[in-house]
Amino acid sequence: MVGYALSRKHLTVNPGDIISKQPQTIEEKAKQIAVDVPDITGDHIKVPTYFIVKYPNGETKALHHVRDAREISDAIRQMHFEEEEVTSGGKQIEHELNLTGLILILAFFLMTSIVLVGIF
Repeated sequence: MVGYALSRKHLTVNPGDIISKQPQTIEEKAKQIAVDVPDITGDHIKVPTYFIVKYPNGETKALHHVRDAREISDAIRQMHFEEEEVTSGGKQIEHELNLTGLILILAFFLMTSIVLVGIF
């Protein structure tokens, strides 16, 4: 029975996945690393235990990379959505410039067609 208790002490693959039962500040959580090893391709993988997320309302949360994975995904989706909103303003200007170019091309076409009609 003692061996069973010892084997259940760490229920995670990575010791960095363990959530401390002691209260920690966000700064302490930000320093924890879950994985810090080279992988088979030679790249070095470093995964923080907690991702620090700052919300627009000023709230800051430390989200555990396993336990809060869904909330981390939601935060990433929200940031991506906000990024698309910011960049879509630039795309609108490009369309206006293309419309201006199209109008210029049509004007030159009309001028050219008038000259061709006059020649023939």
